[in-house]
Amino acid sequence: MNINIETFNNWAALDKDKSMEKGHYSSVDRMFEILEKETRILKSNFSFIDIGCGNGWVIRKVLKNPYCNYALGIDGAENMIKKALNYKIGYFIKKDIEKYKFEKKFDIIFSMETLYYLNDIDKFIKNLYNNGVKSGGSIIIGIDHYKENISTLTWEKEYNLQTNTLSINEWYKKLSKYKFSKIKIYQYGQKKGWEGTLILHAQK
Repeated sequence: MNINIETFNNWAALDKDKSMEKGHYSSVDRMFEILEKETRILKSNFSFIDIGCGNGWVIRKVLKNPYCNYALGIDGAENMIKKALNYKIGYFIKKDIEKYKFEKKFDIIFSMETLYYLNDIDKFIKNLYNNGVKSGGSIIIGIDHYKENISTLTWEKEYNLQTNTLSINEWYKKLSKYKFSKIKIYQYGQKKGWEGTLILHAQK
């Protein structure tokens, strides 16, 4: 089993997904604020996918918007998906994220604290651009583990994880290979010893 999947399965069994939700809530709110400020997607019918959805809390959050007509969460950790399905709100599938084949395109592709766990980030972003996001849609990504956020660089050993550690500029370069109409970068929640959540918003 993938070491990251094993860790997240264990965390779900120990109910650590609840503390993850609490810890990420403010950054996720900021990501939705960015979408609201920079696009009109949230103000008319839209579809939404959460890549690495965990227990599905972001899906439940977005479905409170009456314009969200379809919301799908995918995650590789079976225990996380089981928790998500217990709420009977939204759609969820257990799937190896890197092997996921989009059956439809989405207005919003959302991901919080997931993409740096992938083995081939470039291949996945290419998949998002070509097959995942609609023309006029947005990809919005939240990342806490990156080179400039030094306090996160010990996470592999601390939490039994395998990561791809990139700088802010390296993340930007990965997105800028594609013909997005606009790419913006934010750091949210900066404080002493913490460089904040890195948020990347790319509009197609």
